[in-house]
Amino acid sequence: MDQKLIDILICPVTGKPLRFDKKKPQLITIDNKISYPIIDGIPRLTPDDAIRQLDET
Repeated sequence: MDQKLIDILICPVTGKPLRFDKKKPQLITIDNKISYPIIDGIPRLTPDDAIRQLDET
């Protein structure tokens, strides 16, 4: 994904900035709590597509 695009995207649920996860095709909030899949190069940024991440602490 284009870094310029990633730099302006925010999570529609929390309003936090997103970053690209290189391990999986997804965008994830900077606090690692919510991720969004990227399907065919298109990020799915709707609250229905949000995947809550497990707290690993």
